[in-house]
Amino acid sequence: MAQVQEQMLTKKQMHRKLDSAFHDATDGLSSATLAKLIKNQDAVFSALIAFLEALSKTHADANIEQQPEVEFIKGEKLRKYSAAKAKKEIARQTIPIEEENLLTSDELAVRVGLKTRQSVHDWLRKGKIVGWRGAKRGYVFPEGQLDERGRPPEGLEKVVSYFDDGYTVWFWLTTPRNSLDGMEPLALLRKGEIDRVLDAAIGDRQGDFA
Repeated sequence: MAQVQEQMLTKKQMHRKLDSAFHDATDGLSSATLAKLIKNQDAVFSALIAFLEALSKTHADANIEQQPEVEFIKGEKLRKYSAAKAKKEIARQTIPIEEENLLTSDELAVRVGLKTRQSVHDWLRKGKIVGWRGAKRGYVFPEGQLDERGRPPEGLEKVVSYFDDGYTVWFWLTTPRNSLDGMEPLALLRKGEIDRVLDAAIGDRQGDFA
């Protein structure tokens, strides 16, 4: 009965179920691990697609013993790697990143001199501070956006308005950009080069960070 119901699901419904399953699977991961997955999403997607293709082939050839192969796309031609070699290649291309020093709402309130947690979230809503919902309960805020006085850089709210979520804007702010001659946008904001950073944000967003 369950199998019949599964077959009756539309493709859109199945996509929703898969999306829900993915969120459940990653819900318990730390912020650092989620950051690594996002930073290296191309490698993650390639590995996932390779796994699904291998799984599909296994079901189709259930009676044939055969080691699954992975197509590794690089350059103009396709090359096939064994699953083990593909895993090594993905690991080689994965760039480790240091775990951010993330503050809770209460910790941030103390650092910037706000009286309540609600004041912190008012800042977040207005784009005066960068934060996102952590892997565990509550929001987190990268400490690196604060100066020695506990203040975010001037013009931050203007940059935030061009992005869809806190983590995306933070990743952009702390990554050297070709559009800024290899400089980090956050460093230039601290120097007061707001218009230059805004122009880069607009251009990079139009090209999806390309």
